[in-house]
Formats: sequence, C-alpha cells, structure tokens
Amino acid sequence: MEHMHLVVNLANETTTTQTSVIPNTSIFLKINKALLISKKQNLFLNEEYYKYAVELKVNNEYWVIFRRYSEIRDEHDRMSKKFPALKKETFPPRSPFNKTDTFQIERQQKLEQYLKSYIQIVMGDSIFDYMPNVKVAGSSNKSSKLTKDEFCNALPFFVESTEDKLNVQKLGWKSSDI
Repeated sequence: MEHMHLVVNLANETTTTQTSVIPNTSIFLKINKALLISKKQNLFLNEEYYKYAVELKVNNEYWVIFRRYSEIRDEHDRMSKKFPALKKETFPPRSPFNKTDTFQIERQQKLEQYLKSYIQIVMGDSIFDYMPNVKVAGSSNKSSKLTKDEFCNALPFFVESTEDKLNVQKLGWKSSDI
C-alpha cells in the first residue's frame, strides 16, 4: 500500500519571481514542493522516499514531473558520459539517513540549480536558436518559440508521464498552486 504526503518547502516558495533557466529564454524550472512517499513493504518494513515536483514552463506550456533523487542522479550519471561538462557541475550529495527538513530544503535548492545547468549543457548551442537577441556563429538568423514538444524531444528526462499527471490530479493542484 502506498501513501503520499505533501511536503511544502516554504524556503523555496518565498521566491515568487519566475526566473528563467537561461536569461532571455522562455524556459522556467522550479522545485518548490516534494512528496514524501511511504510504501509498506511488509509488516515490519516501510520504505520512504521523496519525489520532487519539478515545475516546468516553456512559453505558455506548463507541466509538472515528479522525480526521485535517485532518478535525477541516474540521469546525471548517464548523461555525464555524453556531456563531460556535466561532471563539473555540483551534484547534491546523497544522505539516506538525513530526513531533516533543513537538509531536504537545501538538497531541493541544489537539485533545482543542477537541473537548470543540465538543461543549458544538454541543449548546448541549440538553445541560442530560442533566444531572440543572441546569435552564435553558424546558428540560424531567425529565432523561434520553443515548444514543450521540442523541449521534451531534446530533453526526454522532462517528459510528463501518466503517473505525473495522475499525481497532479490526486493532489488537486492547478498551475497557480505550484
């Protein structure tokens, strides 16, 4: 049996300004909520872990994905092989026994910063195609609006699953709530 508990990390919610991942782009990413998932393994064992609600907005397209720390770390390990620059990015440490709110808030903030860097590195120079006032030698002269589909094609880690949609529904969240 699985139980979800909403954990609201108020430290991150105090920042209400929508800062873009990259200045002058329409990409927005924020982690300001986490779910504490409790799964009863058997009579004596309960598994608990956090799933971070990663709020994304590309232009006017909005969605939320839920990712465990281990899923983000696995993605980091996998993509670091393709993009060596990711190895230089600070990845928050693992601490399986530290479940304090302070630790979770700090790790959440570090994960958010990491994911912003991840987007910049993996998208590479192609991100300049979506920046209206920045041109790079060899890139097209015409900038276009980035869509959610284009973003998710370039970065499949951010594809919204059916489970993600159900979690948003179960919690009764609206885009203005997150």
